[in-house]
Amino acid sequence: MAKRVYLDTNVYCRPLDDQTSHRVRSEARAFTLIADAALHQKIIIVSSDYVKFEIEKIADPLKRKDIRGFERALSSVNITSSEELVALATGFLSKCSLNSLDALHMSASCLGEADFLTCDDKISDEKDCIENLAVERGYRLKVGNPVNYVKERRRGKR
Repeated sequence: MAKRVYLDTNVYCRPLDDQTSHRVRSEARAFTLIADAALHQKIIIVSSDYVKFEIEKIADPLKRKDIRGFERALSSVNITSSEELVALATGFLSKCSLNSLDALHMSASCLGEADFLTCDDKISDEKDCIENLAVERGYRLKVGNPVNYVKERRRGKR
């Protein structure tokens, strides 16, 4: 069975972000490799109503259209809101110092049985809390950066 991956909205945005920073360029390249793996059905991209919500909040209409296109083309599973998802998000919100939307993303990733990839350092800083809380609630969740994810895939760890 193909590995399932949930992309935070900022991962979809990386190719269209300002590319002057080495980090942004590296994350954009990683997104391209992840997209290629999804298109070749080597991985499954899980999305959610919350990713779609965030995409619709992108101010630049052309960027919003392109990001919407990336998400639609790559994701094959969508997690919708539910009482279970919101209850799980409440735990991430209170215990892991996440904002409401990020807590909802974590919950959707858990329910979608997917690794969570993000370019957000605040989320990465809470990785241990997030992963431990997920296990406490009966889920397996791995949080990472797209660049590290690609490196691990190449080494056969993911």
